[in-house]
Amino acid sequence: MSGNLKIPYGVCDFKRIRREGYYYIDKTGYIPLLERAGSFLLFVRPRRFGKSLMASLLRCYYDIAEKNNFDALFGGLKIARNPTENRNRFQVLYMDFSKVGTSAKQTLQQRFESYIGACLDDFIIKYGDAYGKDLVAQFARADTASEKLTKIVSAAQRLDLHLYLMLDEYDNFTNTMLQAEENNSYRDITHGQGFYRAWFKMFKGSFDRIYMTGVSPVTMDDLTSGFNIALNISQDADFNAMLGFSEEECLRLYTDFKGVGKYQTGEPAEWVAAIKPWYDGYCFAEDKRGEESVFNSDMALYFLNALVKTGKAPRNWVDTNIATDYAKLRVIADIQRRIDPQNVQDSLPVTERLAADGEIWFDLKPSFPADSIPNPENFKSLFYYYGIISMKGRREGLDWFRIPNVCVREQVFDYLREHYVRTRVPDWTELGTLASGFAYRGEWRPFLARLAADFAETTPVRGGIQGESRIQGYMQCEFGHLDFYLMEPEMELSRGFCDFCLFPERHHFGDVRHSYLIELKYDKADAPQERLDAQYQEALQQLARYRADKSLPSLARGTTLHQIVFQFKGGELFRCEQIAEEQIIL
Repeated sequence: MSGNLKIPYGVCDFKRIRREGYYYIDKTGYIPLLERAGSFLLFVRPRRFGKSLMASLLRCYYDIAEKNNFDALFGGLKIARNPTENRNRFQVLYMDFSKVGTSAKQTLQQRFESYIGACLDDFIIKYGDAYGKDLVAQFARADTASEKLTKIVSAAQRLDLHLYLMLDEYDNFTNTMLQAEENNSYRDITHGQGFYRAWFKMFKGSFDRIYMTGVSPVTMDDLTSGFNIALNISQDADFNAMLGFSEEECLRLYTDFKGVGKYQTGEPAEWVAAIKPWYDGYCFAEDKRGEESVFNSDMALYFLNALVKTGKAPRNWVDTNIATDYAKLRVIADIQRRIDPQNVQDSLPVTERLAADGEIWFDLKPSFPADSIPNPENFKSLFYYYGIISMKGRREGLDWFRIPNVCVREQVFDYLREHYVRTRVPDWTELGTLASGFAYRGEWRPFLARLAADFAETTPVRGGIQGESRIQGYMQCEFGHLDFYLMEPEMELSRGFCDFCLFPERHHFGDVRHSYLIELKYDKADAPQERLDAQYQEALQQLARYRADKSLPSLARGTTLHQIVFQFKGGELFRCEQIAEEQIIL
């Protein structure tokens, strides 16, 4: 491939991508499918998944003003070989509600309608010739945005002109309100005669086609009481991979860039295999569970960008820009707290269980109003819509979800860590020194003892399963933050599930000399000695079974493998013993 290839990392303007020679993974084959799906569509995906680029693509395809540019923009792409009848047929009104102003000098309605008015002004400048000077003059005299839209729609119907509304980030404006403690104002504008609701009712009757994107269906549920404005195609199997990259697309991307810049070494398939645990694992359609998953496209491009610039993997595999966006658990918890302050802790045990097991079961809710977010099934559903969990299958009549990848799991750990250390922040520098000894010198006892002591001082433990989940969650956070290791929660070994498997992260820390199998046991503070001893014997049997797994020598190759029982009684460390140590040489 040409050494002049450009990586479209952070570029969401389709026209710019095509005109300036950026690499483009062809998604135009979805255009006919979208047309067949319906005229009024809603498509939700987590942030940083390419929603705006897809909207920009559709804008260029349908815009009558881009008719003469069709070959330049779409030449060589799938849709160019067999375009639909709707190609370049519409006048497109494009709006991005993430750009609604935040001026404190204006009311919510003024800010919102000021933005719509500006978009309509741009529309009439672009298409004014089709309406004539009289209509343009009338438009200029209109006092409000709603008057402007009414005049355009009326004239378009009279002149047999076709209108397409593309509304990107339809829920950004309202989501910001919910997060900013304005849930009462949110309800006022999305219910009854609220201005936000009124605008969406106007949209449905004014356009031939509508395509809307967002993060969740919550606002749409409040606006429409049952999606009578748009059909939600977000979980349609036809569109599971419309955004993000399939593994095949990712491999083609990394293959085509081999030899560009400093990306000269390493096989593309090996690089894709390396990033797969970090960025892959997303599934958005029931019929595709276990069959088709996609990579987060922004993260795959971020990693490739580092390869081209430096010839090696980035030091931090999680882009700081995307890490900021992944602070979604905090957003969910904050919204829940503001709507139902009496149950502020309800989401924490769910998150702890998710961190400990990496999976969760519940009935996914296709839509629900904001007022019902505190309902357990609803805020679990928000975990899915925000990209924290992804579809995996069905178990015992319930939908089965898992944390999709390491990138997301680190964000879950960060969220829990914030909650665990509210009363006393440990000395992370000292802990880092102990962690280094743990990884490079096999000094496991001081590191594990320190984790146990910090846990006892920083977080309360309640009895029963919640106490066990809290300890598991806390330890997952700490082990998960060890850069030296690539940890898989509840890793399956010999048909069992080891609590903590720590094998070297070899891209950056190939010199780590110690690996660990750690089995965690917990019982209540008043547990009798015989029950604790029985737990210990069970842990010995489990560790022996894990060690017999055929994949373990490869995972731990070149290191000393430690097998450790980590046992708690209440919130205190009861037993921490190494039962085996051996050097793994392949």
